Amino acid sequence: MDEIENYLNKIKKPVTMKKILDKALLIGITDTEKIKKFVEDKVSNYELIVTDSGKYIPIKKTSFRVGTYHLYKDGNGAVETNDGKFLISSEYASKVIDGDLVLVDTYSRDNKSCTIRKIIERDTNNIVGEIVRDGNSFYVIPEDERKRNLTIYLEGQDYIDGEKVIVNCDEKRSETFYVGTIKKSIGHKNEPGVDILMEAYKHGIDNEITDTELKELENIPTSISDIDRIGRMDFTNKQIFTIDGNDTKDIDDAVSLEILPNGNYLLGVYIADVSHYIKKDSLLDLRARKKGTSSYLANTVIPMFPPKISNGICSLNPNVDRLALGCLMEFDKDGNRVNYSMNKFVINSKIQMTYEKVNNILEKNIVSEEYKPFQETLKSMELLANKLLKKRILRGCVDLDKPELKLIVGEDGQVVDFSKRYQRAAEGLIEEFMLITNETVAYEMQKNNYPLEYRNHEEPNEEKMEEYLNMLKSLGYNERFNISDKQLGQKLVNFIKQDEFLGDTLKTRLLRSFRRAFYSPENIGHYGLASENYCHFTSPIRRYPDLVNHRLIKDFCFSDHDKEKLKQKWKHDLEEIGKTSSIREREADDTERMVLLMKTAEYMEKHIGDEYTGTIVGIYDSGMEIELDNMVTGMIRKKDLKGRYVYTPVTESYLSLDNHGDYYLGDRLKVSVSYASKEKKEIDFKVLEKIQENSRIQKGVNNRVRVMEKKKRADMIYYNVNKGKRA
Repeated sequence: MDEIENYLNKIKKPVTMKKILDKALLIGITDTEKIKKFVEDKVSNYELIVTDSGKYIPIKKTSFRVGTYHLYKDGNGAVETNDGKFLISSEYASKVIDGDLVLVDTYSRDNKSCTIRKIIERDTNNIVGEIVRDGNSFYVIPEDERKRNLTIYLEGQDYIDGEKVIVNCDEKRSETFYVGTIKKSIGHKNEPGVDILMEAYKHGIDNEITDTELKELENIPTSISDIDRIGRMDFTNKQIFTIDGNDTKDIDDAVSLEILPNGNYLLGVYIADVSHYIKKDSLLDLRARKKGTSSYLANTVIPMFPPKISNGICSLNPNVDRLALGCLMEFDKDGNRVNYSMNKFVINSKIQMTYEKVNNILEKNIVSEEYKPFQETLKSMELLANKLLKKRILRGCVDLDKPELKLIVGEDGQVVDFSKRYQRAAEGLIEEFMLITNETVAYEMQKNNYPLEYRNHEEPNEEKMEEYLNMLKSLGYNERFNISDKQLGQKLVNFIKQDEFLGDTLKTRLLRSFRRAFYSPENIGHYGLASENYCHFTSPIRRYPDLVNHRLIKDFCFSDHDKEKLKQKWKHDLEEIGKTSSIREREADDTERMVLLMKTAEYMEKHIGDEYTGTIVGIYDSGMEIELDNMVTGMIRKKDLKGRYVYTPVTESYLSLDNHGDYYLGDRLKVSVSYASKEKKEIDFKVLEKIQENSRIQKGVNNRVRVMEKKKRADMIYYNVNKGKRA
């Protein structure tokens, strides 16, 4: 049918079916039914459009397009197609919901809104919501506000008001009215932890396991056998241990260190051999592949693998034999890697250490009794880690380390307090060892031209970096930077961290200017780490690409199989796994961020009127973003400020038109909580007083910009130019 397709692609105006059949006869195609089916298939796939008069024309030659509808917070939306986004105003979107696949007419008479002509496909399964009672009837209200115009009716009366559920819409009675069937109950909205699970389910992160997966899980052993030990280095008598957080249960890395007779360091990094138990394309493997990663949401963990695997046979728990895949790496006194080997091991961790107690040893020289046999090894590890860090810095890595907000959650699931999570000596030690192991693995596979799922990080977009440098200039920084400097990121970090007011904020802004790291079988290097070869290898319990890389290492480094055939076998899988894993990683990050916003707002609901101190970390046309000293963030709405203010994007500031004081990035404020909503994930503050002003912006040329902007905006606000009178 290639000739018919070429003919249709060349027509300039709609044609009848008769004309298509006549064309087919001319080129010798006589099967009219086959041609009709070919054309109708093209119509079904929206490659062809049927006009009101029954004629056919390729969709690309019309104003129609197929795309996905996305609803915005203001009620308007857009349809995203291969040719771009097309605005849909709220008045034309009463019957569509977020995520619908639609046919849109991109022609707009008023140049404001396009029109949705048809809903092609809608996913009405796995909708997360809450059961509500209305008289004697029960409905499910979708948790996702973008699906709130759906009415989901539950037949019968045996339901609990306030129960959180996952529902499938089985019977459609209109475009927005469905009869639903409950697929799963998550729990009542007042039960501890249900709110976090709801947020996870909304983002497609669940803890479900099917009966067939459970049966497969039953065949996973709880301890290693004698057969498992064959072909492995027995390191069960070595001084190997783990260092993790106080509540870590899925332990996937262990370490050891020896000082060799030549004075060099021999570092051992041993990673849980998950691939020994989880076979490629098994049900548990496909389940993990779909999840992509474990999710850590406040005090809730949704693991990539069931606890029998993640906390059991694959976790490097103390005083039990475990299978591992790892690296032995030799470093000289300057931290240069001079030798390495990858091996399969049987290990026995001698102790499960915590970051807190190791930090006591390294930072305060406080040693608990159980840690004394490991004290000298830990100090030697710190020396080596510092050498590795120094080498990373010299080659230009970007260290964007900044404290993170940690929620302290009570037994009732409520946040009782906040703390800041810093990277200290013990955390830095483990990070350096994992980084060098990942690099070593990637180097070995790249050197031998073996396939691998690389962790790539592209160089920043020059336009984005130019914007960032212009922002620094507008904030009063006069330092000059070269946009083409390969070490620009590191130099910027070293420069901005000196600002006591804005250091962390500018780091966050810089991070947003960078591209996201991603997984791919094509190696392009890692800009942030200044590494030519980098992969993820050290967390196969928690990240699917790490598990894939373990399998690749076994296939190419520890087997006699035909390497070329293996490469062909893996080629398609690696591309697809890279894309899927990158998407799932972003979804997990988004879920973590949403849970953080939800739980901080829930906490602040109980603290309306309470006073805090904070810093202005963002200024926008609608308001100012404030980060409290406890790292909770919220907004001061422009409309809630006393007096008249204008937003100046040049300097990212608010300028007062009636002497109430200007506001700049980095200003320190005393504020009180005026509003908080767990459901909307919003916190609002009001200004009580300015404690300290970031005066840098007012210096030099920026002061002239400030005055000019103030005058220009004042004219715009006080006078209506077109009508010649006060606005």
